[in-house]
Amino acid sequence: MGAVILKPEREEPVLRRHPWIFSGAVAAWQGKVQAGDVVDVFSHDGRWLARGFANPNSEVPVRLATWQPDERLDDDWLWRRLQRAWQRRLDWHIPDETDAFRIVYAESDFLPGIIADRYGEFVVVQLYTPAMERQRETIATMLSELLRPKGIFERNDLDTRLREGLPPRIGSLQGESPPEQLVITEHGLRFFVDVWRGHKTGFYLDQRDNRHRVAPYLSGERVLNAFSYTGSFAIYALWAGAKRVINLDTSAEALRLAEANAALNGFAGRVVSLEGNAFQVLRQFRDAGEQFDAIVLDPPRFAPTKAVVENALRGYKDINWLAMRLLKPGGVLVTFSCSGMVSPEMFQQVLFAAALDAKREVLIVERLGQSRDHPVSVTFPEGEYLKGFVCRVE
Repeated sequence: MGAVILKPEREEPVLRRHPWIFSGAVAAWQGKVQAGDVVDVFSHDGRWLARGFANPNSEVPVRLATWQPDERLDDDWLWRRLQRAWQRRLDWHIPDETDAFRIVYAESDFLPGIIADRYGEFVVVQLYTPAMERQRETIATMLSELLRPKGIFERNDLDTRLREGLPPRIGSLQGESPPEQLVITEHGLRFFVDVWRGHKTGFYLDQRDNRHRVAPYLSGERVLNAFSYTGSFAIYALWAGAKRVINLDTSAEALRLAEANAALNGFAGRVVSLEGNAFQVLRQFRDAGEQFDAIVLDPPRFAPTKAVVENALRGYKDINWLAMRLLKPGGVLVTFSCSGMVSPEMFQQVLFAAALDAKREVLIVERLGQSRDHPVSVTFPEGEYLKGFVCRVE
């Protein structure tokens, strides 16, 4: 087994059980370490610290998996970790609410490099480290044994995977191939999902709890669902009693699927699809004097890296300022950021600045996060990326 030696005074994050070792902390490699190999981690003075999976050419050259010197990172270890991840979802009664949820959430389930989502009778996996890529077939076999799905499908087209030096892969990994459109059920509502081409693995599973939680706030006469994708928040709004919802998105294909989702749930004719840029369309609404009872803002990630955080904050402020201007007195703003580089505190400051500029009184009613099938390890705060607020705008 190879090894990695850390620079002096760089062992503290490892001792605190953070699962990443960054390239700047590495002093030397021992042995012929290849991408995907298991390595031991030692301090500069020779103390054993942890064991993990290596990728010497990565910005994160070691992803730690155990702090027990006698624990081997073999197939038995992998099986135990997968079983535990599945048992957590059972303990949290998630399958009682839906047949679509995250089964494995990488480092937050102590399985670095693996994401696995269930969509009805199929499982979609994303493997984004060389170590897990080596185990593709083994992981598929274990998930098949654990969950008994019709098929395992891989959506290995993550940017993270490319940065790790791995080629993209999309297709059936084991068993049957999923149809182009699956139907999933969530709190009694049904949705079409495209696991072949859809965002992430096909659906925003991380928003499931939020969709259900905010539905009562979206029961007004007129609701705007901006950055709507396939209209899941709109379906919950209509279910809660909204009379009419406008879905706004740049993707015509996503809007077509949103209309199909409305029809699937008996809400055909109560949604309006509007293709366009949200920043531009909201300005047009403002200029036309349009007003709404509730607005949902669930934009894509504005800040993928630290370098663009300031630009992202300006974007968040602008879109929230526009939304506040468009709400009737007493209207509801449900607003999210999925940028991990933007903290909840930073996002709240954005709302403060937007409220001042909009000259509106804004009350935070609820704070929102990712669904409980996306848990956050206390030693890995990077696993928490989704934050949101329900606000009353007066």
